[in-house]
Amino acid sequence: MGIRPDLALLPIVLMFMALHQDQETGKMNEQKTLKNGTFMAQLNGARIHYEVHGKGPVLMVLPNAWGINIAPLRAFYQPLESNVTLVYFDPRGMGRSDPVKVDTDMSAATVRKDFDALRQHLGLSKVNAIGWSNGAMNLVVLASEKPETIAKAVFLHGIASFTEEDSKAANVAHPELTKAYQRVGEALKQKELTDQQKNERLREVWLNEYVSASTANPAATRPKVKQFLEDCPLSWRHFVYSQSEWPKFDTRDRLARISAPSLILAGAKDSIPMAKAEEMKRGIPNSKLVVFANSGHFAPIEEPAAFQREVLTWLGAR
Repeated sequence: MGIRPDLALLPIVLMFMALHQDQETGKMNEQKTLKNGTFMAQLNGARIHYEVHGKGPVLMVLPNAWGINIAPLRAFYQPLESNVTLVYFDPRGMGRSDPVKVDTDMSAATVRKDFDALRQHLGLSKVNAIGWSNGAMNLVVLASEKPETIAKAVFLHGIASFTEEDSKAANVAHPELTKAYQRVGEALKQKELTDQQKNERLREVWLNEYVSASTANPAATRPKVKQFLEDCPLSWRHFVYSQSEWPKFDTRDRLARISAPSLILAGAKDSIPMAKAEEMKRGIPNSKLVVFANSGHFAPIEEPAAFQREVLTWLGAR
């Protein structure tokens, strides 16, 4: 008995229909419209507070693990919300998310796990992601651990390695900042100081020695950083945990695993040597390096127009 030609072609037709459906599903995930607002989600056994703002392609923010809430990062990225849908969340122990129950709740790994769980909660198969400073370092790990989940990555003032040699060089290059961190480290050990007092000691270092060492124009940038931190009660406990978690940091062997097109943003006046940004550019296969000539570690508030232009162009959202 002969095989009908139309039936013989049926498996091939069904295969192409399924492939087309998978492609369309991927497009839907990338273009999915998220409802703006403030929400709570049960993720990995904890209630996590997250916010959605803006319109356009989704860009999820990987927050810093050292103790800040949504407020400072939204101060950075809010101008992008005219063209991009930003998703922010409070790490455990910060903002309106659940308090820290065990020390590892303050870890970079927990931040990554909650980010990934939130991505799934939002129904996104792949997502654009941005991280600043410590968040950018953590994004290197995330994008190499789960490359299939990251559509495009933006590394803002991040590094792929910080060795003992780098630490010694930083101490020589920025002696006042080193002394300030040593003083605050001693203060954080004092039992007679309250949590609020310890948090304020951190804030003072940020607004004084850190801004002086890490911005192009400290006098002009300091008021902006002060406003940037205004609605953020820093957490000295997260800061101490973060310092102990990554005394040395080296992800150079992971860079080649990052498949997402990656935008590396650096400041020419940053305390971080330019060689660190160039190291990331060499290691990540599909990457672009942009250097802001008049910025240090705070390009979104030092050169806002240039920062917005680069990010929106990279995401195809202009």
